[in-house]
Amino acid sequence: MTTRNSALKLAAGAARPVCPSCHKRIVHREGLDWCADRQMSEKTLQDRVIGRAKRRGWKTAHAGRGWVGGSEEEGGQWVTPMSKGWPDLTLAKAGNQLIFMELKKEEGVVEPEQLEWLQLLNLCGARAIVIRPSDLRLGRVNAVLSQGSPL
Repeated sequence: MTTRNSALKLAAGAARPVCPSCHKRIVHREGLDWCADRQMSEKTLQDRVIGRAKRRGWKTAHAGRGWVGGSEEEGGQWVTPMSKGWPDLTLAKAGNQLIFMELKKEEGVVEPEQLEWLQLLNLCGARAIVIRPSDLRLGRVNAVLSQGSPL
């Protein structure tokens, strides 16, 4: 049983425990960690990955959206400065292989354009991977950031 499973609270008068992630009175077959992973947003995932990377000395860049032009009435719009499918994060650290990360919710789908970029970047010698909330919990993100394949 995991720590999170043992941290269940019994609701007053309820026969089943209350999940601290989804707050439902159910017992998850997959475990509570799975439920917490499913609830995590890409923004939270991004913040946690960037935090871990910075603590290990990695420089990070996020290809996010930006507003250009005037107000909505003046014809401004949201734009993404990168090509469609470009990975969410780029991580660099001297003496290490460049890392590209596509961040996805636990059940998010990798789009064909994203897969195409990831494959191309790997063929170019970079490390391009998909990261999900379960990768944080299972230590995969820490392993990627700690290994830091030399050039």
